[in-house]
Amino acid sequence: MPALTYQYRSNKDNASLEARLSFTHSGKRYSFYTRSKVEVSRSFWKEYQDGINFRDVVKSNRKKEVEDHTRDLRNYVLNEFDKAQTSAIDKDWLKNTVHTYYYPPEPDTFEVIPYSLLGYWDYYLNIRKHELSNVEQNKFKVTKHKLERYEKETAQNIEIRDIKDDFKNDFIEYCQSENYSQNTIKKDLALIKRVCNHAKMKGVLVSPELDNLKIKSEKTPKIYLSFVELQKIKELQGLTDYLDNARDWLIISCYTGQRVSDFMRFTSKMLRREKGATFLDITQVKTGKIVTIPVLPEVVELLDKRNGQFPRPISDQRYNEWIKEVCRRAKIDKNISGRLATNLNPDGDTQIRNVLGEYEKWRLVTSHIGRRSFATNYYGKIPTSYLKNITGHGTETMLLSYIGKSSKDTAFEAYELLMNAK
Repeated sequence: MPALTYQYRSNKDNASLEARLSFTHSGKRYSFYTRSKVEVSRSFWKEYQDGINFRDVVKSNRKKEVEDHTRDLRNYVLNEFDKAQTSAIDKDWLKNTVHTYYYPPEPDTFEVIPYSLLGYWDYYLNIRKHELSNVEQNKFKVTKHKLERYEKETAQNIEIRDIKDDFKNDFIEYCQSENYSQNTIKKDLALIKRVCNHAKMKGVLVSPELDNLKIKSEKTPKIYLSFVELQKIKELQGLTDYLDNARDWLIISCYTGQRVSDFMRFTSKMLRREKGATFLDITQVKTGKIVTIPVLPEVVELLDKRNGQFPRPISDQRYNEWIKEVCRRAKIDKNISGRLATNLNPDGDTQIRNVLGEYEKWRLVTSHIGRRSFATNYYGKIPTSYLKNITGHGTETMLLSYIGKSSKDTAFEAYELLMNAK
């Protein structure tokens, strides 16, 4: 169960209490703090915490005010907690919720809340347009187009309250008939549930079956480039200028662990020297996190090659095409299992799907391979907590899932470390 408690965390004699939200999610304990507007003295709070029965009228009245204030704020925060997705609750959520408690928005008596799923979908994107990144907005738009096709196929006008088990099963069958992978369907259902939960906060009726909007993940191959393969790519000769440029970006991505939306923005101005080492500071586009990346010798070598500058930025599409060609020339051609974007309807309307099969490895190389290569190659070589701070993963669990490490893998690695520690 979540709990909201209060603590005096200031060195001053008079200060506002810190509100502490504590809860457990997926077996992990979380605690976040933010400042309330309950201002007390240090001595009063100590007496209050000790349960002293105040006989002084002023202190007795102040005690009643503090109790009422903290109770009302606690009830408000815990009520909002029940409405929110637990995985989305963090320090910023708590700060914003407490701010809304003290400064509630003016009610809009003319606001019309849509009750249809697609109508609310547009409403949701509009009111959150300044919070969602371009990448997130595009994901919502892709799922919306899929829902539009589903409604047309089934001759339905789906309302928020219709999102329940029957919808889930029908939608999954429709997506499967359109050759979408299970993981793609899982992501679509997560976005639908996210929109419906937001509608619930706005007072829209939702089905009690909404929480059942889930589907198991499908285990997929994790494609990455090993250090040996990276060395083959580095030693490749006779590349044209544009392939050489793409090759250098590929190597840089594999030694910095960032998404293409981030590493294509690298400039020499982001570099800094400290205690003889070079670091690169960047704010990630997708998450908004500020990460500090150690600049490894492999990256320094490429900077020296280019007079201290990073390679020329190129579009995602060209980059994906050219690094495939680079890897093909480097003979990264072992047959492995993976999903390859394939047009399933070459004689009609284009139907691109990621088809699972055995392919030469270079064909499966995409812009994302650098980030996964970095995380996979350096896992176990540096502390996982350091690794996730560089990649920007929120938790070690997320990082391990990203590189395909199971509890069995980590248990075996822990055994080896324990044996070596003797």
